[in-house]
Amino acid sequence: MKFYITGEKGLIARNLKGVLETSGHIVVSDDQLFRHLDHSGRSLRAYPKTGEACVHRNDEATWAEAFRLNAIDVVVHNAAVVGTDVVALDPAEATLSNVQGTYNIVRAANAAGVGVCYLGTTVIYDNVKYQSEPIFEHSDKAPKTFYGIQKLAAEQVVTTSAKRWCVVRPLFAFGGLGDMNSLIAKSVYAHLTSRPQVDMFLDPEKKKDYLHVTDFCRAVETVCRRPEGWGTDWNVAAETPVPVSGVMALVDEVLGAPVSDRLRWHPQTDYLGNHVLTSW
Repeated sequence: MKFYITGEKGLIARNLKGVLETSGHIVVSDDQLFRHLDHSGRSLRAYPKTGEACVHRNDEATWAEAFRLNAIDVVVHNAAVVGTDVVALDPAEATLSNVQGTYNIVRAANAAGVGVCYLGTTVIYDNVKYQSEPIFEHSDKAPKTFYGIQKLAAEQVVTTSAKRWCVVRPLFAFGGLGDMNSLIAKSVYAHLTSRPQVDMFLDPEKKKDYLHVTDFCRAVETVCRRPEGWGTDWNVAAETPVPVSGVMALVDEVLGAPVSDRLRWHPQTDYLGNHVLTSW
């Protein structure tokens, strides 16, 4: 199959490209998409901060033409303004990217006969309700942040409007190319740079379930490749939840140094609390 991934410079997108190509698929880059589209007299507008093709600055007709000219089979819609704090800093731009941009991609994909694989997030669920039990795909959705609200709205655009769709949600992906923000990456950074203290906006006693980004990308490829993957949604987790302090104990063991001693915890900012999925 031939894939195009929106937001190609993001953590998941960068690693997904390698997994798809290793699995025998073709991945069309932004540069290729721009090149083919330029020949038609149209041009794609870039997102100023990253240089990626912008999902909301280009209308659906432009996207549809780009998909047709490049013979795309599946667009993996990964582009989004991500994170509670980042969305709060520029809510208008985030809304355009996360909601309007998704609407543009879905309508363009429909016009071009392209499937949409939407990469969602588990912050759409009622995390307060699920502090003592795992989250299933059908668990109650009640996001508590504007970011979560936007992602749920975008997901509903996909599931109600796309002619061919699937949704895949990761949980705390780490590792691979470009991991700058996970608990594990920041801990290793603190170790390698001998930083005296690194801020962690997590409660060390709350359970999380970290999943290597490559494993999540393999799940996305599986969902897209198999016919039964389409027309439904999938949560992907390692199903090995441990308290954040337990993750840090493993990091200390692997690095052979008490890295956790140099972390400054901010437990009051951990709005998710215990956050555990089942891949059942």
